[in-house]
Amino acid sequence: MVWAVLNDNGDKTLLPLYLKDLYSREPQQVESLLSTLINPRDSVNRLDVDKCLWVICGGQKPEDFTRIIKANDRSVICGLVWDANFIAYRCKTCGIAPCMSLCADCFENGEHEGHDFNMFKSGAGGACDCGNHEVMKQQGFCSRHGPKAAKNTKSVSEDITLMVRLVVPKLINFLICKMEHAIAENHGKVDKTDEEAAKLLLQLCEMGDVTRKIVAEAMLLPVEPEYRSRSKSDVTPYLRRQSSSDSPAADLQGLGGGDQRVTDSILSSLPGPSKDLSFDIATLDSRTVMEKMIDLLIELKFSQFLVTLMLSMLQEAVYKQEFMKAFCMRYSKIANLLTHRFEADEDQRLCNRLVHASVQLFSNEQLTMNMVENNNLLSIVVSALSDLISRTLTKVDWDSEEDSVNSKSLFVVNCDHEIIRHHRYWPVVSDFHNLLSHDKIARFFLGEAALIRRWMGILTHFTGMNKNKRQLIVHVAYENLTSQHAYSAEIETSSHIMTNLLCVCVSPAESDQIRLVLSECVRALRSWFRMIQVQIVKPFLAPLNGEEFTATGPIPRQEITFHLPLHRYLAGFISQAINYCGMSLEEVLPSEDILWCVMEHVLRIQIGIGEILSGLWVRNGYMLRSQEEFYLQGQYCNQCVDLDIFLLQVCVMGLDSDHFMTTLLQRYGLETWFKFGELVSPKQPEDAEIQQGLVESMLNLLLQLVYQRMYMGLSEESMVHLELVTKLTMGDFTHSQLTDHLPEKPGMSELTELFDEVLSKVSDYKQPTNDSGSLTQGIYALKPDLWKSDFQPLHVMLRGSYKRGYQLAMDKYKGWYQSRIKKKVQGLWPPFRAPLELNTQFKTLYRLLRSKTLHAVLFTVLYKALHEKDSVNDNMVYLTFYLVDLAIDTQKEDIVTPVLDQGLTKPDITVAELEDGNVPQAIIKCIKFLEQSRAFAIVDPFKEKASDPKVTELCRKLISSPYAFVISGKLYSIQDVSSALLLLCNHRLQPPLFGWLLSAAKQLNQGQGSGQTTIGKKSDVHHYQQILEQLPPHRYKMIEMLVRYLNTLVEEEVASYSDVCNVYLPYNPAAFATIVSYYDWVFRVRRPTEEGYSPTSVFDIKYKSDNIAKNANQSVMGTSLIKCMYDIRKRLSVVDCTVSPSVSNTSTSHNGVEAITAIFDKLCSLDPNNSKLLRSLERADASTPDRGSSPCSSSEAKRKRAKERQEKLLQAFASKQRIFEAQMEASDDLLEGEEAAPEEAKVFSCIICGMDSAHSEDKPIATLVFCQPTSIHLHSTQPGVERAVMDSGLDEVPTFHSTVTDHYRALSALYPASKAWYGVGQRSQPGLHVQSCGHTVHVQCFRAYQDSQPEGPPDLPEIRISLGIAWGKELNCPTCRRLSNSILPLPCTPYFTPYTKTEVIVPVSPATQIPLPFVHTCTDKLFSPSHPLSCLGCETLKLSTKVAQLLKTGKVDAVKGAIAKATPTPWEVAVEGFVWSLESFYTTYVEQKKMSTNEILTLALHNTIQCELLERNNSILEHSDCARKYCTGRLVSALAVHSTQNGPIATSTNIVQQLLDLISPEEQPSGSDDIPLVLQEPSWLLLKVVLFSKVATTWESYVTVVRMLLTLQTVRSFISVASLFSRDEQDSWSQRPGDTDFEALLALICRSLYWANAHTDHKEMDITGYVWSNHSIEAKIQELTLPLLREAAILGHHMFSRNLPRTSGPCELTTICQWFGFTPSSTSTRQGAATSSSSSNGSTITVIESLRLPTDKLLSIALRLNSQVPTPPATPRKPLLPLVKSWARPRLLNLPRIYGKLYFHYRHVKCHVCKTVPQDPAICLICGGLVCVRSQCCKWLEMGECTKHAQQCGTGTAIYLVIMSSTVVIIRGERVYLWGSVYLDQHDEEDIDLKRGKTLYLSDTRYQCLNQQWLSHSFDHVLKRWGWHQSQF
Repeated sequence: MVWAVLNDNGDKTLLPLYLKDLYSREPQQVESLLSTLINPRDSVNRLDVDKCLWVICGGQKPEDFTRIIKANDRSVICGLVWDANFIAYRCKTCGIAPCMSLCADCFENGEHEGHDFNMFKSGAGGACDCGNHEVMKQQGFCSRHGPKAAKNTKSVSEDITLMVRLVVPKLINFLICKMEHAIAENHGKVDKTDEEAAKLLLQLCEMGDVTRKIVAEAMLLPVEPEYRSRSKSDVTPYLRRQSSSDSPAADLQGLGGGDQRVTDSILSSLPGPSKDLSFDIATLDSRTVMEKMIDLLIELKFSQFLVTLMLSMLQEAVYKQEFMKAFCMRYSKIANLLTHRFEADEDQRLCNRLVHASVQLFSNEQLTMNMVENNNLLSIVVSALSDLISRTLTKVDWDSEEDSVNSKSLFVVNCDHEIIRHHRYWPVVSDFHNLLSHDKIARFFLGEAALIRRWMGILTHFTGMNKNKRQLIVHVAYENLTSQHAYSAEIETSSHIMTNLLCVCVSPAESDQIRLVLSECVRALRSWFRMIQVQIVKPFLAPLNGEEFTATGPIPRQEITFHLPLHRYLAGFISQAINYCGMSLEEVLPSEDILWCVMEHVLRIQIGIGEILSGLWVRNGYMLRSQEEFYLQGQYCNQCVDLDIFLLQVCVMGLDSDHFMTTLLQRYGLETWFKFGELVSPKQPEDAEIQQGLVESMLNLLLQLVYQRMYMGLSEESMVHLELVTKLTMGDFTHSQLTDHLPEKPGMSELTELFDEVLSKVSDYKQPTNDSGSLTQGIYALKPDLWKSDFQPLHVMLRGSYKRGYQLAMDKYKGWYQSRIKKKVQGLWPPFRAPLELNTQFKTLYRLLRSKTLHAVLFTVLYKALHEKDSVNDNMVYLTFYLVDLAIDTQKEDIVTPVLDQGLTKPDITVAELEDGNVPQAIIKCIKFLEQSRAFAIVDPFKEKASDPKVTELCRKLISSPYAFVISGKLYSIQDVSSALLLLCNHRLQPPLFGWLLSAAKQLNQGQGSGQTTIGKKSDVHHYQQILEQLPPHRYKMIEMLVRYLNTLVEEEVASYSDVCNVYLPYNPAAFATIVSYYDWVFRVRRPTEEGYSPTSVFDIKYKSDNIAKNANQSVMGTSLIKCMYDIRKRLSVVDCTVSPSVSNTSTSHNGVEAITAIFDKLCSLDPNNSKLLRSLERADASTPDRGSSPCSSSEAKRKRAKERQEKLLQAFASKQRIFEAQMEASDDLLEGEEAAPEEAKVFSCIICGMDSAHSEDKPIATLVFCQPTSIHLHSTQPGVERAVMDSGLDEVPTFHSTVTDHYRALSALYPASKAWYGVGQRSQPGLHVQSCGHTVHVQCFRAYQDSQPEGPPDLPEIRISLGIAWGKELNCPTCRRLSNSILPLPCTPYFTPYTKTEVIVPVSPATQIPLPFVHTCTDKLFSPSHPLSCLGCETLKLSTKVAQLLKTGKVDAVKGAIAKATPTPWEVAVEGFVWSLESFYTTYVEQKKMSTNEILTLALHNTIQCELLERNNSILEHSDCARKYCTGRLVSALAVHSTQNGPIATSTNIVQQLLDLISPEEQPSGSDDIPLVLQEPSWLLLKVVLFSKVATTWESYVTVVRMLLTLQTVRSFISVASLFSRDEQDSWSQRPGDTDFEALLALICRSLYWANAHTDHKEMDITGYVWSNHSIEAKIQELTLPLLREAAILGHHMFSRNLPRTSGPCELTTICQWFGFTPSSTSTRQGAATSSSSSNGSTITVIESLRLPTDKLLSIALRLNSQVPTPPATPRKPLLPLVKSWARPRLLNLPRIYGKLYFHYRHVKCHVCKTVPQDPAICLICGGLVCVRSQCCKWLEMGECTKHAQQCGTGTAIYLVIMSSTVVIIRGERVYLWGSVYLDQHDEEDIDLKRGKTLYLSDTRYQCLNQQWLSHSFDHVLKRWGWHQSQF
C-alpha cells in the first residue's frame, strides 16, 4: 500500500492526504516515507520536485495553497531578493539611506507621484526595502507592506503547514548532501535538477512569512552528526592551504632579499586573520544547518541560487542575527575565494555575489555595530584585506642607478597582478566602505590605534606603486593597462575610505581622533622612508642629529609615481583638523625632516607633470600621458592633485621659503636656464621649448601654491561654483558630464541639490538638435556675464589637461571680449583674479611671496623677456607679472612663522651625501688640486686598488676628513693625486662616477648607433646631456668639474684626447672623448653678458630685505625690476590692443599695458621712491631722440606680414570651397535635368580615376546607386489611424499590405493566381529601392575596383558582404561618403524626348478627344520591329547560325566581321549587368521564389516612386520636404532600353490595345481570358506601358496614356463608390434624369449594380446614417483617383525633366490637371449641381471635367467596363475593386511618454515563440512584435529571433527598442547598429543600460529623426559604425 502510494503518478492528492492521515497515528513511519521520497543517496531516481510540492501543499492544489499563504502573509518588509541586471527603483524623496531600493511591484503600488525617483539596472543584486522604516520613510511603503498595511489577523492552522514542517528539513538535508557530493567530485557545481530543491525552498520563502519562518527555523536546527563530522574535515584542507601557500608570510618569503628586518616590517603591517580575532578558524564547527550551508556555500564559490535562498530569509530577526554572525566568523575564508583562479568573467560574477550578500548584512547600523563591538568585525575585515593585498606585493628598486650596491627595495602592490587587474579586491573594500559609512562605526575605527596602524600598513604598500622610469634613448616596447588598475586601486581602496573617515571629523569633539590618525600616518611615513632607506635633507642644512635614518640625495628625475596615499592622508586630515576641528597649524604640522621628505615626493609629481607636458617623457608612450590625465581630471582631482597641492602649501608654511625655492629650482633642473649670457653651444629649438615648458610649469606651480584654496576652508557652494564655471569655460557639456566632472572632495556631503542650484545660476541650457540625422544631447553653456566676473584662468590651468583646456577657455574668452567691445584685439592677457581671503592659520603661506630667491627668479624671467626673446614665451610673462602683483598685494599681511617640533642645526653646511659618504668631497678636493697645478699625469687605469700604499693612504685621509685635510704638493705628486682620483672615482664610489656613460653608450649602440656624422654626433651629445641632468646634483657637479679640468688641459695642449680618455674611461674612450670635446654643449656654458656682468646663476642676485616694494628699484646688473617692467610696457604699448572705455575700469586687466600700469600704481602707493624712479625713467625716455622707428617696429612688421599671409591662405581655401560647392550643386542638377541634353555632349568626372570624359558606348559612364530591399509602403495605414506599441490587437489594424492582400484573395477566387496579380499589381510584395548620390564613375574603373576588393570582411570571411549585389561589393563614394553597391549606366541617347515649353498644336479627334497622331500611329508602334539592339540571347543564337554557314564556305574574314558586328558594346554589357544585379538582389534578399525579370524591374520602379512619394508626404510640389535628389529618370531610361532590346512584350501590347478598344467606337472589347481591364491596377498598367513599349516616349503620347488610364480609374472609382450605396440609394440614383455627365454616369452604374443586387447594408457602413451627396461622392472619387495622378506626375517629372509645380492650386486635383494640361478651355454648360458651385468661379475642376470626353463616349466606356465585372451570386463584389486609395504616410508605432510605463507593461509579457517572459525583451517599432534579444530559446536554423523577424517584417530591416537598456537597435541585413535612445532624461541625455537611473521621457525630436531615417532609407548613409551580428541577434 505504501509503495503503491509513493509510486502513484496519477492522483497527486492521494500521497499528501495519506501522509497526513498516517502522521496522526505513526509519525515515525511518515518520517521514513519522506526520507524515501527525498533520498539524496538515490543516484538512479532523481528528486521529483512536483510530487514534493504536492506533498507540501497537503492535498491542495499548489495555486490554492499559495493563495492561502499569501492571503495570511504578515510580512512587514517585502524583502524580494534579486540578482544582477534586475530593474529596480530608488525614490530619493522617500529614502533615508542612499542605497534604498524597491522592486517594481512595490513601487507601482506605492504613492510616488511627483517624487524624485529613478529606475536603474542592478549591477550586483539587491533586495526590496519596502516596509523597512530604517532605510525609507513610511509614506513610501506600498499597500502590502509596512506596519500599517491591512493584514489578516487570523493565523494559519497547523494542519495546513504540517507537511511544510515535515518536508522542509528533508529538502535542506537533500540539498546539503548534493552540495557535498559536488564538492567531493571537484567540479563545484550542483546539477540543474538538484537545484530544483533550492528553488522549491525559495518558492516557499516567497509565499509569505508563514512558510518563510518555517524554512528559517529549519535552518537554525542543529546539524546532524554525520554532517557535523564531515564539517571539520571540510575546514581542515582549507587551514592546511592557509598555513602553507595562502599565508602572507609564505608569499613574502624571499622578497626581502635575505633581510629579515624588512620582512618583519612588512608582516607587522599585515597581521594574519588569527592574530587578533576572538576565535580560531581551526575550531570552527557547523553547529546549525545554516552554518553548514554557509560552509558549503563558500566551497561552491557562492552559487547564485544558494545566495538568493539564504538571503530570502533575512526578514526573520533571529535568522538574520545568526546568519550575520556566522558570515563574519567565516569572512576571512570568504575573502580567500578571491585569490583562486577563475574562468573568463567568473571572478566578476563571484564579486557581484559576494557584495550582494554582504550589503544586505552591513546596511543595518545597529546590528553591524553590535558585530563590531562584540565580534571584532572591523579587525576581521581589515585583516582579510591585508591578506588579500599581501598576495599582490612585488619588490621594486627605489634607485635609478644601475648596479647600485646600496639597493633600496620597496614592497608595493603589483598592479598587473590578477587580483588588482580584475578588481577582485573590490568586495572586501566595498564591505569596509559600507561599514565606515555608518558614523558610529567610523568613529569607533578612528578611536582604535591598532586598527589605524593596520590600515596605514596597508596604505604603505600602495604608496610608490606603478613607478615609471623615463626612457631616454629607445621608446617603450610595450604599453600595458597597469596605470588604470593602479588608479582604480588607490581611489577605491584609499580615497573612498578617507572620504568616510573625514565625513565624521567635522567638529572639535573629534580632535583626539585626528591627532591619533596624524600620529599613525607620520609613523607609517617614517616606516616607508626606512624601507626605501632615504631621508631627504633640506638644502644647505645638515641632517638631524640622533635620527636613525640614513640620508641620501633627492629623488632621481628619471622616476615618477603618481600614487602617494600616505602623503594624501596626511594632507586630508591636516586640512580637516584646521578647517573643521579648530586646531592650529602648529598642532598638526609634523617635524621639519618629515616635511622635507614628504615635499620631495609630492614635488616630484608636479615636476613630472611639467616634464610630461614639455615632451621629456615622450618615449614612454601614451600610458604615461593617460596617468597624467587621470591625475588631473575633474573626477579624481580633489583626491589627487588638490591634496598634493595642499600638502605642498603645508610644506611651504612649515619650511624656509628661500630653501624651498632653491629646492624647486634644483629639482626642475633649471639652474642653467637661470644663468645669464648666451650659450656657447648652438641653440637647439627642442631644448628651448622644453626649458620654456619647465619654467612655465614652475611659475604655474608657484601661483597654484599661492592661489588655491580648495583645502583651505573653501565652502561647498564655492567649490561647486568654481568647478562648474571652470568646466564650462572649456566648452559646453551635458548634465552628466558636468556631474562626473564635479570632484569628489573627501569630507563633503551629497551635492545633488546644491549642484543643480548652482548650475542654474552659472549656465544657460541649449536644446538638442538633430540636424542631418546626427544625435545630440542637451548641453549647458556658461552665462556670458560670468566671463567678466568668474572666469579664473589659473584654475583652468590646473584642470585643463595638455594645455588644451586652457587654450579653449582663452579662445572663448577672447570671443566674448571681442563681441563686447565690437572689434578684434591682439595681445589679450588672461584676466587673473585676486585670490580668496586666507584663514588666519594659513597666512604663513604668503612667506613664499617674500622669498628673495623668488624675487630673483621673477627678475630673471623679465630680464630674459627683454634681452632673450626666444627664451621666454607669453605665458611665462603673464605668470611672472601676476606673481609680482601678488607679492605686492601681500606686503601688508602680518605673517607669523609656525614653531615646529624639531629645530635644525648647522645652517651653513652643505648637503651631506651619506650614500657616497665623504667620497664626493674627496674627489672634489683632488680635482681642485689638479686644476691649480695645471698638470696631467698618465696613470694605469687597470692598476689594482691597493698596489700603491701611498695612494691608498692619501685616499684614506681624504675620506676620513675631507674638509680639514689639505693636500700638500711637497708630499704628494701629480701622479699620486691622479691615481687617488682615479681610485676614488672607479672603486671607492659606487656606482663608478662614469658608469652611467658606459650604459648610455651601450644603449646608443643598440638603439640608433653612435653618430659618426655631425648630426649623429650632436644627437649623441644631446642624449648624454639629458642623462647627465638626471644624475644627483653632487655627482653632476663632480663630473662637470673633472670634465672642465680635462677640457682645459686639452685646449692648452697639456694632454691629448687619447691620453685623457684612456686614463679615465679606457672601456669606451670614444664616448668619453665626446663628453670632453663637447664640454660647452653638454654643460650649457654661457658667455658673459654685454654689460660685463656675468652672475653664474639667479642665486647671485641678492636683495637686502624681504620687501619687494622697497627694493624694486635696487640696481642689479645695471638695471632694476621697475626698469624691466617699464621697458616691457613700452614694448607692449606699440602692439597691444586698445581698451574699450566700457571695460577699462574693470578689476582685471585685459592687456599688458593695463596690467603693468596697475602694478606701478601699487608700487607707487607703497613706496615714494618708486614714484621717483618711474618719473626719472619717463623723463629719460622723453629726452631720447626719436630714431624713426619704435622698438617693436620690426616685430610689428613681421606680425603684419604673417597676418597678410594668413588672409591669402584663407582666401585660397574659400575659393576652393566655392568651387567644390558648385561641383556638388552641378552633380545634383544632373539628377534632375540630365535628359535635357544628350549624355555624350556632357563631360563627367570619374570619382575613382579622377579623369574627365564624355559618355559613349565604348567607354560608358555610370552613376553610383544603392539598391536595398524595402517594404515600408506596406505598413501604411488609413489617415487618422494611430497605432501604439502597448495597444492590443495591432494585427487587426488594416494596413496597406493587409488590404491589398485581401483584394488579391478575392480576385484569386475568380481567376488563377498568376492572373490575379494584375488586379493588385503585385503591390503587396516587398521590392527594391534604388537611390543615388549623383556622382559618376567609369564602368571599367568600377569593375577594376570591385575585383581588387576581398570577398568578405577580414574578420568574418564566411559572411558575405551585406547588400553587396553589384559584383559582390560595396563602395563608399569618395566624394560624399555615401554607400553604393551598384552602378546605373547612363543612356547613350535620350530614350524619352525631353519636354519643351514650346506649345505644339496637336490636332484632336472630335469624337474621342485623343490626339490624331497617337491614334493613327499607335498600332504601328505596337507591332513594329524592336530596337536594333535586340536581346543578347537571341542575337547570340542568330550569330552562331550565321558563323556556322560562313565557316562552311571558308570565309574567315567574313566570320571575324560578323563576330565584331554582333559583339555587345561595353554599355550594353553594363546595362545587362545592372539588370542582372537587380534580379539577383531580389531573389537573394527579398523573396526566394523566382519572378520574371520584367516583374522585378517593374516592382523596383514602383517601389522607388512610392518611396519618393512617401518622402514628399504624398505631395508633388517642388518645394516639399524631400530628403535628396533621385535617380528615377536614369533608372526608367535604363530599364526601358533593356526591355525594348529584349523584344516586344505581349502583356504591354495587350494593355494598350485594350485601352484603344475602349475609346474607339468601331472596335469591340477583346475576348481574352485574362483578368478584365476594369479589375487591373491602373498605376501598374502605366509602369508596364512605360517600360515595355515605345508608345509613351514623348510628352504628348505619355499624357495621352495617362488620360486613358485616368478614364479607366474614374469609372472604377464610380463603380466602387456606387457599391457602397444601399439598395434604396442605388434605386434613387438610377432614376435620376442624368442632366449632367456626373449624374448620367452614376445613374448608369447604379442601375447595373441594382439589378445585380450588389449593394451595402447600413450595418456595414462605417458611419451610421451617412448620406451620400454630390459633394461627398466627388470627394470620394478624387480620393480614389489622386494616387494614380500623383504617381504619373512623379514619373513624368523624371522621364521628361519637367519641373513640378512650386505652388498649390485651389485643390490638388486642379494643380495636377493643370500640370498635365487636362484643364478644359471652357467649362461645359451641362455640368449640374455637383460641379456648378465649384466651377462657377473657374478655380477648381472635377474628375469628369479633367477627362474631356463627350457624354456618350464616357457612358459607352463605363458600360463596357462595368460589363467586365464578374457577377456570380456567391461572390461579394465590393472587394473586387479597391475602396481605400488614400493611405497615410507610414510611421513607427507610438511610444508612451514615460519609459517606466513601457517597462511595467512588458515585464510580464511572454514571447509568442518560446512562451516565456524574455530576459532581454525588445519591441519591433514597425509592427509592435515582442522578440527575445540574444536568446537561445527562440533560434531558428541558427538564426536569432531578431534577425528572423527583420526578414519577415521589414525585408531585412527592423527597428527594435530594447526594454532593459532603452536602446534602439537597427538590423539591416547582416549588420546591426546601436542607434541610441529615443528616451532622454529631464536634461535631454541618454541613459543607456539605465546606469544613472534617471526618469526617462520620450524625445519627440529623436523619434521623428528615427522615423525620417527609416522612411528615407538613409540608415546606410547616415549611420557609419555598423557591426556584424552573425545571425546571433
